Amino acid sequence: MIDFEEMKKRQEKGQQDIASLVDDEKTVLKHYCSLATEALLRLGAQKKAPVDQVVINSFRTGIALGLRLSITNGEVQ
Repeated sequence: MIDFEEMKKRQEKGQQDIASLVDDEKTVLKHYCSLATEALLRLGAQKKAPVDQVVINSFRTGIALGLRLSITNGEVQ
């Protein structure tokens, strides 16, 4: 089962990790995120998907990848 408090702790840890990056790494990450955002919005527009759904799905995927969540027996771990 998803533990909201654990997710918040992992997010805070991730923010600390990002803050510790050197400026060049932060710049690369910023540009990557910008390119990924543009591509997601373009794809969503092509599929006539509502922007809110594109954003929600992006967050869901990003959280799953960033938090290294796994799915076991249909349950997020």
